[in-house]
Amino acid sequence: MNHRSLLLTALFAAAALAQTAALPDDVKPIRVAGLGIRVSDLERSKKFYTEVLGLKVCAKVPAQGEPVEYLLGMTGDARADTLIVIRKGEVKLGAAEFGSITFVVPNGRKMAERVAAAGYPPAHIVDGTNFVKDPDGYTIELYQRPAARQ
Repeated sequence: MNHRSLLLTALFAAAALAQTAALPDDVKPIRVAGLGIRVSDLERSKKFYTEVLGLKVCAKVPAQGEPVEYLLGMTGDARADTLIVIRKGEVKLGAAEFGSITFVVPNGRKMAERVAAAGYPPAHIVDGTNFVKDPDGYTIELYQRPAARQ
């Protein structure tokens, strides 16, 4: 075996070991706590995510005084399911193009129609999964799972 073959074998072995090596419990992440986005108008975004999409405020930061961010989730329990952190700040050009925030919904068309009725019409609405924009232009995927096959 030549040096190149030995080096490649060693690299593949090291990569395989790194993939299988478990992190110690005192280092390993416990859960994903949420996605943080900057918004230009905190109260407008809170209204969109709570009144239009149905999320609940889990926490306000700071707890007293004028908020600079809200933690939002499905249940309102920050320890259980914070999904999105909206923070007052400058929305930089291109920041909204990171991908999308995905919500699983029972009926994608109905939710997209609800978003459109709230003043945020998507380019088009279809049966199934739809894509809409929040007040700052972040893409929201309203994912409707395919019907189970019989």
